[in-house]
Amino acid sequence: MLLDASGGTLGRNITNERGQYRIARSSGMTRMRVLRIGFRPREVQLPRATDSVVPLDIAMQSLPTMLEPVRVSADSKCPRRSDDARTYALLEQVRAGLLSIVVARDANPATLVRLVFERRMDGSSDRIASQTVQMDSITAATTSFGAAHAATDFVQRGFMRDSAQQSIFFGPDADVLLDDGFALGYCFRIIQAGRERTNQVGLAFSAGDRRPGRIDIDGALWVDTLARALRDIEFRYVGLARTIEAFRPGGRVAFREMPNGMVLIDQWSLRLIGAVQDTVEARGKDEIRTWYHASEDGGEVARAQWPDGSTWRASLGTLRVRAVTSEGRPAPGTPVRLSNTSYTGVTDSAGVIEISDLVPGPYSLAIIDARLASIGLDVPTPVKFVAARDSTVHAEIVARTANDFAIERCMADKRYAVGSSVRMIGRAMRPSGEPVGGIKISLAEIGAGAVKPLPQSYTTGTDGIFQFCPDTFRRGMQVLVGAYRGGSLVRDTTVRLDDNLTVVRMTIDARP
Repeated sequence: MLLDASGGTLGRNITNERGQYRIARSSGMTRMRVLRIGFRPREVQLPRATDSVVPLDIAMQSLPTMLEPVRVSADSKCPRRSDDARTYALLEQVRAGLLSIVVARDANPATLVRLVFERRMDGSSDRIASQTVQMDSITAATTSFGAAHAATDFVQRGFMRDSAQQSIFFGPDADVLLDDGFALGYCFRIIQAGRERTNQVGLAFSAGDRRPGRIDIDGALWVDTLARALRDIEFRYVGLARTIEAFRPGGRVAFREMPNGMVLIDQWSLRLIGAVQDTVEARGKDEIRTWYHASEDGGEVARAQWPDGSTWRASLGTLRVRAVTSEGRPAPGTPVRLSNTSYTGVTDSAGVIEISDLVPGPYSLAIIDARLASIGLDVPTPVKFVAARDSTVHAEIVARTANDFAIERCMADKRYAVGSSVRMIGRAMRPSGEPVGGIKISLAEIGAGAVKPLPQSYTTGTDGIFQFCPDTFRRGMQVLVGAYRGGSLVRDTTVRLDDNLTVVRMTIDARP
């Protein structure tokens, strides 16, 4: 950091993997202050400028211990402790590490590929029952993850807000933890690490002034004393009802130092409470059933690239799939997707596709069929797997179509007519796209001036899907499709069976 005569910062940068730096100099700059976690800070007078470029090398002295005592003025809200000097020494080192994150992202922004996920856990456990993953790319990113409010706001109002009958939870980032307001509003203490955290020491923090109705966080920031680097923050929300605390709500933010000297937040997550709802028809009206579970929202950086050409890639999972026809031959050009994610691709000339950068967790593979897009479906495959870091899953699938999918559903329901060549598949859905169960689907043939009811009917399950494979369907036939709820018609539409498969979307409005 280049300082003026009063100590104000006029410029700052971060050294690269060779310890080199470059800062534009202005007339007001008089001194340079150099900081790095695990080293004694240094401040030197700037040499007189005799050329457009002034070299200035700085020798840094490593600390013999990260807990070297310093003189502190403790916050009056926090209890005095015998190890206050060592605690605030660690806090100063932590702040140096946090500052490097802030400076690195501003001085040398990267192009990031981020993966953002939403997970449903199995009850209150840590096992992932299902997840959705979306990928995005950010050019010249100043941060991978950022807090929504400033430190002073969190200290005064807590880490939860109520908005539109919803509770919104927040987590801290490097700026929040580095802010003087956070240091003044929170109390700190040193805690020892468990066996899983080799060479690490923790700086625990908790709110200095607890207030009823305000949701605060208790947590710890972990420092690797051997690598002299920040590792992560773990925290939990406090002040919640006991029924909520059973789900262990909290969060984690992880730091990573890149080979080029840049430091960024590469993983982040918030663990909260989620709910799953099903809409079914019961006693003549819609009935909503709700199940509660732990949920986890977060993400991580998959890849990063800097303007100087340096790159980094995270340790993530990979799926390698070979698609074949029913005769066992390669099926090139088959589009596939990992369900509920943005991971997609098309098989090559050998029928092979490799999907990489998989966030750990469970996935299922599906085949994309454009005809099913209107009802929000893909053709499922038997491939279900759990992705792990630095691991590749191999699988083989038969390239099935939407028509194959409809036939298999009819056969599973024992409603498939051997002579069937024209079929129908559809879905009862809310205008928002949510499936509706408990809807009875009835059919009628529209003929010359008459409507003839057909014997086939189907009641949707929680997925809202219905299908018909009778031998009475024929090409060119006009069919009236009716949707009934509690015996009352709520939607109908007319379709013409001009193909071997007709896809029907039945939009069902909500009913109290």
